[in-house]
Amino acid sequence: MDDEKAIVAQALLDQSNRAATAAGHVGAIIRAARLALGLSQAGLAARVGHVSQATISRIERASTRAAKDASVLGDLARVLHVPPGTLGVSPPPSPTAGSTLDDVRRRDFLGGAAALTAAALLPGSIASLSAIGQPDVDQAWRALERLFELDDVQGGVQLYEVADAMSRRLGDALRSGRYGEDVGAGLRAVTATTMEHAGWLAYDAGQGAVARTWWLETIHLARDVGRVPTAHVAALASMSLHASGSLSHVREAAPLAEAARRAAQESPSSPTLLSVLAAREAVGHAQTGDRTAAREALIQSRKQLERGPRAYDPLWLQFWSPADFACHETRVALAFGDGRLAERSARAALASADEARFPRNHAIYSARLGAVLARTRQLDEAIAVTSAAVKRINDLNGSKRILVDLAATVDHLAAQSYPPARQFASAARRLISAA
Repeated sequence: MDDEKAIVAQALLDQSNRAATAAGHVGAIIRAARLALGLSQAGLAARVGHVSQATISRIERASTRAAKDASVLGDLARVLHVPPGTLGVSPPPSPTAGSTLDDVRRRDFLGGAAALTAAALLPGSIASLSAIGQPDVDQAWRALERLFELDDVQGGVQLYEVADAMSRRLGDALRSGRYGEDVGAGLRAVTATTMEHAGWLAYDAGQGAVARTWWLETIHLARDVGRVPTAHVAALASMSLHASGSLSHVREAAPLAEAARRAAQESPSSPTLLSVLAAREAVGHAQTGDRTAAREALIQSRKQLERGPRAYDPLWLQFWSPADFACHETRVALAFGDGRLAERSARAALASADEARFPRNHAIYSARLGAVLARTRQLDEAIAVTSAAVKRINDLNGSKRILVDLAATVDHLAAQSYPPARQFASAARRLISAA
């Protein structure tokens, strides 16, 4: 059995199958695993025992409901020695699997769907610690870009373990791979940036302590090897955002954003980056009561935003837009009890958000506007706005941040004496709890 597992893993990571494995194309994965084991469709059907050859054929062509049948796919995964998650189904329960996000550190690299996906995304030379060249570093950047694209629609709950596995494999390659000096500089940069994003996905998944560990590791790598200022700045900026929402770290938010700005000034920085850092700084100042510093930071953030993006902006800045600035402005206004500015900013954030590209951010803006409207007793509109986000909870539950924001807004509505608000809150709580 172990030999067959190794054969299947090798086949799924073969150059001809890497893209399908990384993308989770069920039919192509099943076909590749079947052929690797030397099975015909009829032979595979016989191994499963309750699936016909015709059904196997239709699954491989993705032309049957069985291609989404968790029971059938689970049996195929077992027979083909494919991690169930690679086919989009949950693995069978075990005493150790899934207890925490950190469990992935104790698994064999090819022992799970996330690790297999990460291996398929990364170039083979990095996964095997063989000679690494510039094309391999370029592919690692493309893998990270693909991870960002998936993050836009899925969120940290689904993707953290993939980022964790990618970061660890890149770290191994950095320590043990064979490469020249120029390639090494690029490898350090992509490794640090991937580590920072692993932290972001952990934060999005509600694992703040894990996130901080990754961000500190990113900063350590930047200081140790130098010349990765973008990842260093991103880690500090992310730590600032996390701190601004944490009672135990709230006083760190502004200093962390200020440290990020100082680090950014060590090399040419884009207006987009400076806008983000100033906005994070504004939220930090607001939550410690420094109205003057918060207002000045917002002014600077808006000025930099109006200068527009640059072609050299790093991947993680793709989200920043007038909608995100308005969301930060809303948080500042709420901290100072300025209901009028909070409402205006929250409406601007939702109106200018790109729902198609960033559906999770759109949901957060909906929740935030709903909370502002609840505070200002505009309860019918608050219910309508919040309801739109709650109705999409099954599509957006990859982000614990969304669940927290929605739950907080629902709590505001539940506290009202208005019966429709309380009725809505009761129903919404059940949906959020089940997500």
